[in-house]
Amino acid sequence: MELFQLRYFLTVAKYENFSKAADELFISQPSVSKAIHMLEAELGVPLFDRSGKRIKLNNAGKTLQERLKGIMASLDNLPNELSVASGKSHETIVLNVLAASSLLSDMLSKFKKDYPLINFELIQKGKSVKCDLCISSSLPNILPNNGTLVLSEEIKLAVPMTSPLALLNAVNLADLRNESFITLNENHMLHDITMQIFNICGYTPSVAFESDSPQMIREFVNAGLGIAMWPESTWGKINSDKARLLDIKNPICRRNIFITWTENNTQKQEVRVFLEFAKNYFKQLI
Repeated sequence: MELFQLRYFLTVAKYENFSKAADELFISQPSVSKAIHMLEAELGVPLFDRSGKRIKLNNAGKTLQERLKGIMASLDNLPNELSVASGKSHETIVLNVLAASSLLSDMLSKFKKDYPLINFELIQKGKSVKCDLCISSSLPNILPNNGTLVLSEEIKLAVPMTSPLALLNAVNLADLRNESFITLNENHMLHDITMQIFNICGYTPSVAFESDSPQMIREFVNAGLGIAMWPESTWGKINSDKARLLDIKNPICRRNIFITWTENNTQKQEVRVFLEFAKNYFKQLI
């Protein structure tokens, strides 16, 4: 029984799908299937019930899954523990954050609880900059070559309660050409995405204020200084009696959040560990 077989099994068990497991593991589907068949042969029991191309974790598989969760977590953290014992310096991940920066402190604080010896060098530069991983965003029809989609989120409209728009539940973006907008500045990818959406509507928005901070945009909307495009999953709900979020019924306003890497960077143990953690973190936002 090989350690990689157990890792493959846990990933297949999570999705109950060989293709999705292969995508997450960055290997071919036949390699995953072969590893699972070898593991089942060695254990002497099937771990999945199979019906055509569909698989479902059976009782034996569920038992193995539960037993392995704690064991694999301990093994993943073993390099960190050995680094402490040997006096080796901490590993550092260079993380380029071009999207979802408002979630970063929460995500990294939770990660550091489990992996205290993995450190981060945080940068916010263009896509071409050298880094281990990059958190980025795009319109839904664009996906990177070396990357994984971690979140597809709806973009809503934040309006102050003093605006007549607050009486509505949904709006057509093309009808808002006379409104004053509050936007992120050009250093943010969300700025480019929203401008492309406005271009679909056939106009350039009247921008009353530009800011570098989602929190500042929240405060400006609360103050009645304009309306704003608002990605709800990453920026959160507006818990205020001074503003509310409206659905945008036309055009469809969404963006993808994805994590990309340069070739061979995912071979680093610390990068693989954080990538898996980050994917699970973003799933909780859905």
